[in-house]
Amino acid sequence: GATLNPLLLAGQVHGGTAQGIGQALMENAVYDAGSGQLVSASLMDYALPRAADIPPLDFETRNVPCRTNPLGVKGAGEAGAIGSCPAVMNAVADALWRAYRIRHVDMPATAERVWAAIAEGRRVHTL
Repeated sequence: GATLNPLLLAGQVHGGTAQGIGQALMENAVYDAGSGQLVSASLMDYALPRAADIPPLDFETRNVPCRTNPLGVKGAGEAGAIGSCPAVMNAVADALWRAYRIRHVDMPATAERVWAAIAEGRRVHTL
């Protein structure tokens, strides 16, 4: 649709993209198995991406007016969050498949989980 505020739109897309990257690679709600108590309830225990964790993003608009409202606008608040998580996970899955024939890694694809998957892939394919 018509971009009403380009700076605000860019911020929404960048923020949503950061959320998707965090969901794919870092964020993990952890509960105590015995009590069901949330143990990752603070920012000390729940990993979120910082600015340094997010790669540079190129952003541009494609103003194609919406035909279902008189202003021709569309919502864009969730645009970055919708595609970034599956894109990151597909990239991780593709890299693991090509290198080690690993079909799956659970989210979040932390360094520990990816390394464990690689170790298992090496073990299985060297037997």
